[in-house]
Amino acid sequence: MKKVWKGFAAAVSAAAIAATGFIGATSANAVVTETASVNFTNWQSGNVVTPYLILNIESENIEAGNTNYVYSVNAANKAAVIAGMNAIKAEGAADIAADVTDANLIKAVLDGLNSTNVEQFATAFMGASPTAGDTINSASANIQQGYYLFDLTTVGGSGTAAGSNQYTKSRYMVDTVGSAGASITIKNGSVTLVKKVKDNPSDPETGSTNSGWNDSADYAIGDTVPFQLTGTLPEQYGEYDNYYYQFVDTMSVGLTYSGNDKVTIKSGSTDLKNCFNITSEGTGPTTLKFTAENLKTCVAAAGLKAGDSIVVEYEATLNDDAVIGTAGNPNTAKLVFSNDPKQQGEGDTAETPEDLVKVFTYDFQGTKEFTITPNDNDLPVFKLTNTSTNKVYDNLRVTKQDGTYKFDVKGIDAGVYKLEETYTPAGFNKAADVIFTLKAVHDAESTDPQVTITVTPTIENAASGTRTGAAATVVNTGGNKLPETGGMGTTVLYAAGAAIVLIAGIGLAVVLRRRQA
Repeated sequence: MKKVWKGFAAAVSAAAIAATGFIGATSANAVVTETASVNFTNWQSGNVVTPYLILNIESENIEAGNTNYVYSVNAANKAAVIAGMNAIKAEGAADIAADVTDANLIKAVLDGLNSTNVEQFATAFMGASPTAGDTINSASANIQQGYYLFDLTTVGGSGTAAGSNQYTKSRYMVDTVGSAGASITIKNGSVTLVKKVKDNPSDPETGSTNSGWNDSADYAIGDTVPFQLTGTLPEQYGEYDNYYYQFVDTMSVGLTYSGNDKVTIKSGSTDLKNCFNITSEGTGPTTLKFTAENLKTCVAAAGLKAGDSIVVEYEATLNDDAVIGTAGNPNTAKLVFSNDPKQQGEGDTAETPEDLVKVFTYDFQGTKEFTITPNDNDLPVFKLTNTSTNKVYDNLRVTKQDGTYKFDVKGIDAGVYKLEETYTPAGFNKAADVIFTLKAVHDAESTDPQVTITVTPTIENAASGTRTGAAATVVNTGGNKLPETGGMGTTVLYAAGAAIVLIAGIGLAVVLRRRQA
């Protein structure tokens, strides 16, 4: 690990040295014990700051635009100050001895400490286990006046699970709290993770919010589902020499990882896939990990900078274990990242809160009714076609279940459907086709996406919506239609018979008259 870190000026407040007078006390004077207010900007709820008193204040001289302080050694942390000064001494110079006088130690501080080495001093000072003051749990607190190192020991923020937080730790903050108080800026940033699923563009007319990346989508079992993870880099990324970065994605049992991975920088097309080790662990649920042990050593990632986004895309298949209906099939992701610039990526990591998306799929439940008792060994067969996607579910056989005749299809997408009877049992008439639209409106943006299912039939009462999809009752009427007599044919026959009888009667009358004559 490098001894002197890059970018310290953006991370350490050295106002007490660089912007104010720094005058040592060479004789024992009364230490100022009055308190003053210290105020923190960029404060997050849940933050905990631990103060360490480096030097006492014995007096101050406030002039226009400038404040000069007279400092003295704080006995409780004298050893830590010596350790800090020895860390920044000139090459070849002798160490400051543990029994150095206060006057000589203050002189060494005056001569050696400045804005370019205060960060290295702070690190060594903390490495010597100094005595801490009372922790600070709010953005404003009153503490004894003095020259302090402030350490953000607990990072607050928006984490929803134990140990999850998008905010990084801060560099050590060093400043003087005089009678006028001090304003300290917490130099930390945030890392975010956004997970999306791409909706099926083939059925936008049936309820998809759009064909882009959303927090939910719906598909049929067997379909390929694209997912996307977008992670950001913190403001202090440039201050690290080592940076750990890992996407952790957990799929539910209804999703099977199928690969087709892609990792790029969002602002361009730079391929970062070789920077990450991709692993898949477990089967139902499956945990997918994209791990960069050190982004800083990856040549392809050399152009990355603070605030950039890294985008991961991969595909999964909706499988037969998928949950049907409004519960959906969840998929969560988080980022694990280096969060402490003081550790240089070799120590502390944090993780973002998990982001959730859902994939919905539906079913069709058919009920068969007969006007006469059917032969249970000779029952109808159906075909269900999604005319929006031309996907066909064929050979749907009716079975008797607890006295009721049923057939179904699990794992269908939204769309316009046509149900046809492809085999009609003997003694029955073919059932009429059932056409309906299964519409599913699901949340495009939500922390917990939901779906609303509606079914619109073309014939009233032919189909209806359920919690899991669509349902329809199909009726077969008994008795085949044989050729008929009657109607106009019977009338013509009767008319023809009457004509024959009439002609015969007329003929008979003529014959009888001739005989009489």
